[in-house]
Amino acid sequence: MNRLIIESIEGRVLLGITMFVSVMVLVGWVAINEPARMKAFEQQHQGRSIERGGELYARNCATCHGANGYGQAGRAPALNNPQFFGSDFFSGINAQIGRLQRQQADFSAQTAEATTQRDALVSEFINASDARKTEIQAEIAAIDVLLDATNPESLVAQVATFDTELEPLIAQRDEILASVQPAIDKGYFGGLLLEPAIAAGGLELTEHLDRSSARLLQASWGGDLAALVSTTLMHGRPGTAEVWNQAQMVAWAQVGGGPLRNDEVNDITNFILNWDKGDNWTTEDLFRVEQFMKLKADAELAGGGSAGVETVGSLGDLAAQVAAVTALTGDPVMGEALYNGAQRTEARARLGCSSCHMGGVQAPATEETWVNIVNVRLADPALASYTPEQYLIESVLYPDNYVVGGYASGVMPQNYATQLSAQDLAHIMAYVKSYSEGE
Repeated sequence: MNRLIIESIEGRVLLGITMFVSVMVLVGWVAINEPARMKAFEQQHQGRSIERGGELYARNCATCHGANGYGQAGRAPALNNPQFFGSDFFSGINAQIGRLQRQQADFSAQTAEATTQRDALVSEFINASDARKTEIQAEIAAIDVLLDATNPESLVAQVATFDTELEPLIAQRDEILASVQPAIDKGYFGGLLLEPAIAAGGLELTEHLDRSSARLLQASWGGDLAALVSTTLMHGRPGTAEVWNQAQMVAWAQVGGGPLRNDEVNDITNFILNWDKGDNWTTEDLFRVEQFMKLKADAELAGGGSAGVETVGSLGDLAAQVAAVTALTGDPVMGEALYNGAQRTEARARLGCSSCHMGGVQAPATEETWVNIVNVRLADPALASYTPEQYLIESVLYPDNYVVGGYASGVMPQNYATQLSAQDLAHIMAYVKSYSEGE
């Protein structure tokens, strides 16, 4: 009973050493595998955060930014967007072009300086002493070497060499510009005027593309994208109403007076950032964007109108507006382009009707609108005196006068009266009618 399990001292020492080594091996194994375990834990936590963020986004953000994050024309910008994540399709070629153009500009400046210096020496030569004339002649001869186009080492020849090197690179960039033209038409460059930059050429175009094709540069944001997203969610974006002609982006976090906790803001941020494809963005991703970012400097888009264009809102009351629109003939093809935001209105605004109406995503379906007006809406006693045209025109210009059951008021923009001419509205009405032709 009183005997030890291991009686010899040697056996006890051996057992102790064995236990110690076993513990150290276990601790070492845990230490080696802990980073991987923690990484897996972080991935699981991040995954759950993204899932929660997706639910919060669908409830709070999709109405303006789109269910898939592609934005809604005239309402809010895309977040699922190569530009938003800094994928610049021009960065590689622009780096090469910019480097050569800066070197060329430096040689051109040296050429101009040498020419000015030569002219000054020629003027000085007239009244110079004989000794000074000899010096001037030598200095002019040295400058002439620098300005000799036949000398491959001259400044002039160097400038011409850069033209030769730049030509294929500029042609390559022109091909990229042509390939993304559909996105440019939708405002890929934030509404900044590309044509003057192209006309000016040189560094102006290179710097323009570098500045306007990446969101963080557009916003002059010094931090990273995660900070931009979370800060905007927390505190809103003062001044956005100047660009979108609607209520500005408000604070969503409780710290800013909104409804969301900080952890919910973090979840939405993680969900948005999860759209990033890194180096795998393509031009097809770019073409899916319905609305690109706008800048305050974009006066044309921000103003939502163009001087000298008579909009529907200036025609008087609804009766006068209906009379003016119905007196015109609309083109359904042009109406479709206006409806989808592919074509600007006469007042230079870009609409986003299809973002909500196509397929009945967040508003009555486009393809059912006209037949439902005739067969359903006008059966409502409140609309007994309406014609289909009057109903549609009022729905566009004063959308909250009558809200279809199942849809919320206040969702459709309230400022179309200042963005549409009577002819624009006639085109759109012809497009909506076209779904019911032959019925």
